[in-house]
Amino acid sequence: MTSSLFGDMLLLLGGLGRTLLVSAIGIALGLLLGMVFGAVRHARIPVLSQLIGVYCNLFRCTPLLVQVVMLYFALPDMGIRLTPFETSWLALGLWGGAYHTEIFRAGYGAVNPNEVLAARALGMSAPRSFLDVTVPLGLRTSIPSATTMVITQFRSSSFMIAVGYQELTYVANRMVADTFKVFEVFGIAALAYLVVSSLIAIASRRIERMVAVPGLGVAK
Repeated sequence: MTSSLFGDMLLLLGGLGRTLLVSAIGIALGLLLGMVFGAVRHARIPVLSQLIGVYCNLFRCTPLLVQVVMLYFALPDMGIRLTPFETSWLALGLWGGAYHTEIFRAGYGAVNPNEVLAARALGMSAPRSFLDVTVPLGLRTSIPSATTMVITQFRSSSFMIAVGYQELTYVANRMVADTFKVFEVFGIAALAYLVVSSLIAIASRRIERMVAVPGLGVAK
């Protein structure tokens, strides 16, 4: 391996590290918003549920790239200035949270009503039965869909090139501009995205098996 190639690999690894950092924060934020907002939507709490519905429609029906640009270039007009790093994880979190909200709402709604009725018959209050029965079962049901969205969030971190955040795609694009090695550089970048996405899918599958309940859609 030549020193030049070694240096290029280090640059790409640095970009991958920054991609993983903003993706991890954005995914954690999106999952948290999704679980909480999904519960509110499932419970149909007046006003709050409608406001969350507006948030979901706003972020699901507009392009992520437009949201990133708005956060970075429009917010300063309102006195709020974000760095490229802050813009990146916030955009991924808010955008992903809108999708996760609907994913977890559907998961909570997929819980067999008889399970909840059984819990109420045993004397559990409505909030207690929701927390002890609906949430655990609903989260298990949501794992496959949530995993797909998590992978999408990770891959969509490449949009942060628009605000100059030096993630993997930004670094690869800059290297191609300097070396004209389009196939080699973007090939390595694509392989990195593929490997990380595959690892997320494998980890999700293992979690799904760990929390599977016999007779309730056991993962194979």
